[in-house]
Amino acid sequence: METQSVKLGTPSKQATVSKVRVVVRVRPFLPQEITARNGNSKSCIFLLDLQDNDSSDEVSVHLKDPNTSRNESYRLDSFFDQEDDNVRKIFYREVNSLIPGIFHGFNATVFAYGATGSGKTYTMQGMEEHPGLMPLAMSTILSICQTTGCIAEISYYEVYMDRCYDLLEVKTKEISIFDDKDGQIHLRGLSRVPINTMSEFHQVFSCGIQRRKVAHTGLNDVSSRSHGVLVIAVSTPCDDSSRPVLMGKLNLIDLAGNEDNRRTCNEGIRLQESAKINQSLFALSNVIYALNNKLPRVPYRESKLTRILQDSLGGTSRALMVACLNPGEYQESLHTVSLAARSRHISNVVSSAQKLQTPKEKVDMEAKLQAWLESKGKTKSAQRMGPFASRLVGKTPSSIRSMKKLDYNSSCKVKNSTKDDPSNTKDRGISVTSRNLFNNEDVVDIEQIMLKPTMNLAEESSSKEETKTVENSVDTIGLSPSNERKTAMQSPLRKVLSPISSNIIPEAIKAQFSLSYEPKTPQNVGTPLDKFNAWSSSVKSSLVQEYIEFLNTASREELLGLKGIGSKMTEYIIELRKTSPLKSVYNLFSRAAKGIIE
Repeated sequence: METQSVKLGTPSKQATVSKVRVVVRVRPFLPQEITARNGNSKSCIFLLDLQDNDSSDEVSVHLKDPNTSRNESYRLDSFFDQEDDNVRKIFYREVNSLIPGIFHGFNATVFAYGATGSGKTYTMQGMEEHPGLMPLAMSTILSICQTTGCIAEISYYEVYMDRCYDLLEVKTKEISIFDDKDGQIHLRGLSRVPINTMSEFHQVFSCGIQRRKVAHTGLNDVSSRSHGVLVIAVSTPCDDSSRPVLMGKLNLIDLAGNEDNRRTCNEGIRLQESAKINQSLFALSNVIYALNNKLPRVPYRESKLTRILQDSLGGTSRALMVACLNPGEYQESLHTVSLAARSRHISNVVSSAQKLQTPKEKVDMEAKLQAWLESKGKTKSAQRMGPFASRLVGKTPSSIRSMKKLDYNSSCKVKNSTKDDPSNTKDRGISVTSRNLFNNEDVVDIEQIMLKPTMNLAEESSSKEETKTVENSVDTIGLSPSNERKTAMQSPLRKVLSPISSNIIPEAIKAQFSLSYEPKTPQNVGTPLDKFNAWSSSVKSSLVQEYIEFLNTASREELLGLKGIGSKMTEYIIELRKTSPLKSVYNLFSRAAKGIIE
């Protein structure tokens, strides 16, 4: 066996784009198959130019139906024809180059895909005299670990009936799949076994193989009823002790083959297993279709198989697909090569799995805040805040910017610190602005709603002069709602720390505009719900009174414009106003009922 040296060190932080590499392996004819074909051992899969397989970066694989004249051709990365030892050639040409990256924190995946009976399990597991890709990869990794001091561990699990089970546990144990904050796939509850020698590997791996679900079908004496996954994890210590240990993984996946139940003659539980296998492989084809067509959503979550292959298809792992073909089955081979050819267009952004530690240096947030305030020219505002300045210590400029986004359209809770004065805990409350009752950001305060109907035309014509008068009187009598917002925007920190009052129009300004109706904040209200109900009742009575005043002063056309008032009611309201003005809605309908009775 060839050995290779790996130079350990810090991996490159730059991510690289890697295409999914696809190779074809055509298994030899079995003796019984040659007998059934009357000694005809001609394959339906071949290369036109055999020299292209060694010289060019890609090959043209041709499939010819022996019963018809149909002929198909696909471009793939490499082709391995019917040879007794072509699995070893696949390893040294394709898989061996993926192993050094594992010792630098990268991940890689090799999976065998094909129809049932196409030689996938033989390709991955092999036999004692002809080892497959799994034992060959383990042997190479262990030889490197012996010279570098790295640690190798293995996990082995299966996806059976769309559920994951640990094959290294004596008792059947289901494991769950989840994503971490970085989007990496993890399996909760999956066991790991340290491996130091190949004898230990064969002992542990053979126990897992015996627990994997297999059964006899019409096409295969020992047919895999689940997808088998062998994970070889390598822990590599870094030269710099301040950096964490690098963790790289090699996933070797033996997929179950898609089955035609008309040929396998499956029944009962075998039929259910076949349905789940075909469903998961169909989900795999949907993922490949979505990645090739750059769809906004890739359906990784349609099955457990696509979840575990998420990192290999469009993720951050190097990937190799081995398309296994039966030389005597044209239709099955055509389906397999067609999907394999689409898979080689998928790009993975390969990056190291290394996670940097959080810096341990303590940051002086008070000095950082002071420097930010000085750069923005807001040191004077910070000095005027007095005792409130201590509340901003430890907050970053980004958190202050998020605090500046607070507006007066939301209900605010003003809390007193219980640490400074425990007696203030009873004084907590909620100051709800009246605009929240309408659940609309564009609605102004209720005082401004009732302000417009009571203004005379003369006051509207002289609004500019009155605005100047109000602005000049702000320093002595207070602020109007609009001017208070403008002033608050000039000092963002003051805006954050200043309490919000629901009665923000001073009495002197209200007197200038002759405010007729004013919802007053109830006094001595208990809970926030009681206060909200009191506000609602006050606002309702104010709006009803405003509605009555409108009925007493509106013209015929304006009354007709109201919803629910027709021409007859309009005439009746005008007649009632001639005798005496309306005082309540009840008064209107009682007098109307009295007129009907008379």
